[in-house]
Amino acid sequence: MDPAAVVSGFPDVEEFSGISDAWHWSPVPGLDFAAALSGDRRHLFQVNARDSYDEGLVRALLVAARENGSRLLYGDAPLTTIPGFRYPGCEFDVLAAARPGAHRYHEVQQPELQKVTWAVFPGYECEFARPDRYSVEDARESFLRFLTPADLDRAPTPFLRVRYDNTVTKGGTDGPDGVLVKPQTLYRELELLDGAPGSFVEFENFRGQVFRVDWDVDWTFSGGAEGGGVRRLRLDDLLAVAAKSLHA
Repeated sequence: MDPAAVVSGFPDVEEFSGISDAWHWSPVPGLDFAAALSGDRRHLFQVNARDSYDEGLVRALLVAARENGSRLLYGDAPLTTIPGFRYPGCEFDVLAAARPGAHRYHEVQQPELQKVTWAVFPGYECEFARPDRYSVEDARESFLRFLTPADLDRAPTPFLRVRYDNTVTKGGTDGPDGVLVKPQTLYRELELLDGAPGSFVEFENFRGQVFRVDWDVDWTFSGGAEGGGVRRLRLDDLLAVAAKSLHA
């Protein structure tokens, strides 16, 4: 597989200005793709953008990916981050990459190219947990449903794993690990604890800190970096504490 030969043959592809062995193509208005060869010329780093293409930002991502190729390409973590990425006018703070299997960029039309393509995108530290907290299925779900990597203008969607049981709604999760959800799901389940004795919500942030909220006659909150004591909180205060814990 020669990724350069494949990509350079795409319809309407053009060389990416300012980077050797890099290309840009846009099959339809509003959808832009850019890619660059890795240093070993056997892999491809690709950035997708939907209605948010910024040539300067994409250039910075491709350059950073190539410079950090040895860290991104090797190992078996489905999602990898390199801290310290910065670009003027943006609040992103990591360079992120998804291995084949976590992303599906060329899975259907170019399956051989898919095997050597790493999806590269800007991200936020709070969006990524330790690699051992992701199965391949978790990583794919996170990449497709939560991270929206093709939106180069996006705000952060923090990593969040939730386990809960509600005695009134009968909603809950199966198994000890819980499920990956968006913050809005956590906030809704915390609200639904009201008047549901014996119910709980347990959630884990990107640092691996685990928090728990129980209901008896009101909300009780515990957990965090120091284990934390049990605190009784009003709902508004509880939601604020929960939101802060996802970014801290």
